[in-house]
Amino acid sequence: MSNERLSIVKLAWEKIAKGADSCSFETLVACYNAPAHPRVMSREKKAETVFNDFVTILGQRAANGSISCEDFCNYYAEINAVMPLEKENYFIDMVLKVWGLNSDKAQVSPARVNEIIDVIFEKVRQRTHGADDEGRTVKKVFKHFDLDGFGTIEPAEFKKALETLGCTFAAHELDAVFRKFDKDSNGRLDYEEFGNMFAIRGSGNNPNVNPSFGASREPPNQVLAKIRDTLKARGAHGIRGLGHVFRRMDNNGNKKFDRNEFMWGLRENGHKLSPSEFERIFKFFDKNNDGVITFDEFLRGVRGEMNGRRVDLVNMAYAKLDKDNSGLVELNDIAAVYDVT
Repeated sequence: MSNERLSIVKLAWEKIAKGADSCSFETLVACYNAPAHPRVMSREKKAETVFNDFVTILGQRAANGSISCEDFCNYYAEINAVMPLEKENYFIDMVLKVWGLNSDKAQVSPARVNEIIDVIFEKVRQRTHGADDEGRTVKKVFKHFDLDGFGTIEPAEFKKALETLGCTFAAHELDAVFRKFDKDSNGRLDYEEFGNMFAIRGSGNNPNVNPSFGASREPPNQVLAKIRDTLKARGAHGIRGLGHVFRRMDNNGNKKFDRNEFMWGLRENGHKLSPSEFERIFKFFDKNNDGVITFDEFLRGVRGEMNGRRVDLVNMAYAKLDKDNSGLVELNDIAAVYDVT
């Protein structure tokens, strides 16, 4: 049996025998739930037929009314022998249901998770055409299910997106893959990061090849708009108030803030962001993934970058004030020149 099938069989044995090396045949028969068998549920077989088959075949292994863990595994090894690899989901589903196991308790090995990722990549590769790369393909598919536009999806949306790609896996396997990429364990998967992984893989893992999807992230425009609306509502105290909050929190004066400082600074200034919105905005400004962002870069993102003409005008004004080319201008000099009229 594959590691996945064997792990499910052993999980069933643990539930029945509670850690013992052997179990009475009567106990096994009493625990076996034939009506829950997939073929009974689909009406292909009668529960009585499934139950009698189980009792007859496993009963041949009973020695003095006892069944060992090895006997139990060998029983399923025989079933496994007539089920090809593509019946993996059916085999696991069958064992889970007849022994009353929850799919979320089924363990999936790292090797199996990697196999699933390989399958997903192949499906993505088949749908990638022209100038697109695998990262763009992932983003297009997953973005369709991102109803709130935050760049993240939940497990149910993840399942639907994979089905669109032609990928169907057992619930516990999907859960294992989702948890692998849900790095913050908040129940949401960042599909831009997910897509970037496929883009790099599709480029041949060559660091000199930059896939068109790239490592760059789209601006979280919806979240930025929400922050701007709050700042506008506060009028002149918007940006200024935010600056006061962050300067007060910047104990070492480096104008950098970690996740908690950034989150509490925004909250103190009246910004009400959901956890996913906050993660979206923080990840966007944390360009090098070092866990900190600079306040100046954040302000530029909120205000919007100046165009070239505006930058030139500002530089000309400063050059006029900076008469000694020291790179510094006294406040009194600014006050003397600035014409408020």
